[in-house]
Amino acid sequence: MPIRINLLAEAHAAEETRRKDPVKRAILGGVLIICAVLVWSSTIQVKILASKSELNTLEATWKSMEKNYQAAVESRRKFLEAEEKLTALQNLTTNRFLWGTTLNAMAQTLYNVDDVQVTRIRADQTYTLADEIRKGAPKVPTATEKIIMTLEAMDSSPQPGAKINKFKASIAGEPYFQTNLAKTNGVALLSFSPPQMDAAGRNPFVRFSLQLLFPDKVRY
Repeated sequence: MPIRINLLAEAHAAEETRRKDPVKRAILGGVLIICAVLVWSSTIQVKILASKSELNTLEATWKSMEKNYQAAVESRRKFLEAEEKLTALQNLTTNRFLWGTTLNAMAQTLYNVDDVQVTRIRADQTYTLADEIRKGAPKVPTATEKIIMTLEAMDSSPQPGAKINKFKASIAGEPYFQTNLAKTNGVALLSFSPPQMDAAGRNPFVRFSLQLLFPDKVRY
């Protein structure tokens, strides 16, 4: 029977031992892990760069949009202000106090009373802004309108002063003043003087003053 001798057996055994060396396997495994980490890190870096580029693009787009947005907001604010002013002017036009009508009604009251002469008419028409407007709150602007009318007159009747109440009643009974004056103290006697003589010293008279109070109204 022939005997076979493997001259390379020792070399093969040494090679097999090197292959099974745990240190080399560990080194090889470490190299593979490092390569995998480098690949993963490179991928993440590429994604970060891409995200930064996208972020810069979005920021540039937003800045451009922000300018347009601010311009649109400012335009809308001015439009709303103009609309509020226009509405206020329309309300003022339709609801304003008509002094011509008031003075005409006052003239009507004198027709029923003799010996009374109105020497002066003073009108105080004031507007008080609401508190929220003073504080700058974003509410509809309002103001309270207050109107007081003061009459200074002379009663030169045979009994000076006797016609004061009649004149006062004539004002209170005038339809216009019945509708528009305050329900309480709409016509009030403020003062009256003792009988006096005119410059010629012939006709005595009494000076007196009446106050006409109109109810407060809120204007927009």
